[in-house]
Amino acid sequence: MSSVLEGFQQVGRDLYAAGLVSSHGGNMSVRQGGGLIITSHGSRLGHLAQGDLVEVGPGLEPSIEPSMDLALHQAIYAAASEAAAIVHAHPRHAIALSLAGEEIRPQDLEGEHYLGVVPVVPRGEKLAQALADALRRHRIVVVAGHGSYARGESLWQALQWTSVLEESAEVLWLLRALSENT
Repeated sequence: MSSVLEGFQQVGRDLYAAGLVSSHGGNMSVRQGGGLIITSHGSRLGHLAQGDLVEVGPGLEPSIEPSMDLALHQAIYAAASEAAAIVHAHPRHAIALSLAGEEIRPQDLEGEHYLGVVPVVPRGEKLAQALADALRRHRIVVVAGHGSYARGESLWQALQWTSVLEESAEVLWLLRALSENT
């Protein structure tokens, strides 16, 4: 479990240092056998300790409360068999853009190459299904006004998609500001 913890800690520090999560925002998980390991409710991703990880699965009784997004992570893993890890973050520019449209279309080369179109799904009672369906076809999705969910082969890859999304969203934001001033 120590190498799993180290991965969570390193990715969590990077998310926090890049401003992709607030002090107690976001969550992460990795698929583990028939279950998953997820950060606990209210954990600080930039300062994770062993006690902040919760193993969830058949026959396991969690010792601490898992993230309140547990059901979303479970739905994503059930829908996207290639997902081995999930990162949920709060990238500011992407969240702002999610409130203005149904998708985010990166204009920068890296965003176009890695992400293509990024769907925006609405919040609501059918969120888990909408998110899982979108992540079956896309690497990352934004929940309108809330944040991004990225799936990857590892936490590192999910962090990469999250970082690329926020950089692309910031470029779009700057492009719109330039267009308004010319």
